[in-house]
Amino acid sequence: MQLEHQQEDQQPQQNPPLRILQLNLNKSKTAHQELINKVQGKAWDIILIQEPHVVNNFNIISTPTNFRPVFPENRGRNGATVRSVIWVSNSLETKNWRNISIPNTNDISAIQLRGEYGKLTIFNIYNDCLHSNTKTTL
Repeated sequence: MQLEHQQEDQQPQQNPPLRILQLNLNKSKTAHQELINKVQGKAWDIILIQEPHVVNNFNIISTPTNFRPVFPENRGRNGATVRSVIWVSNSLETKNWRNISIPNTNDISAIQLRGEYGKLTIFNIYNDCLHSNTKTTL
């Protein structure tokens, strides 16, 4: 009986679930600041934001201290506003994920996670209602 009990304890550990929040801030400074204040804990691993509040023409986007920002490759080019950003929690080791470059757009940001489960690619997409350029880019 004791042997059976030991075997039960040695079951492989499962990876914790990945906690992802996705939202459109509609360029609101108030909503952006409230989000920063609410995510200081460890409730989310990845936050996908469309239409973040941009501080100035340099596309400065405030990020919580416990997250790393992932911006589109075109950030700061051609005066186009960034409309997609990903925040990755500092609790996810940088060796386990990477930025995926999507050229010629500020509307798509992407990351790829790697682990025992294989690879997982996450795209954060802002779809403009006036055109389908994002679809063409993908």
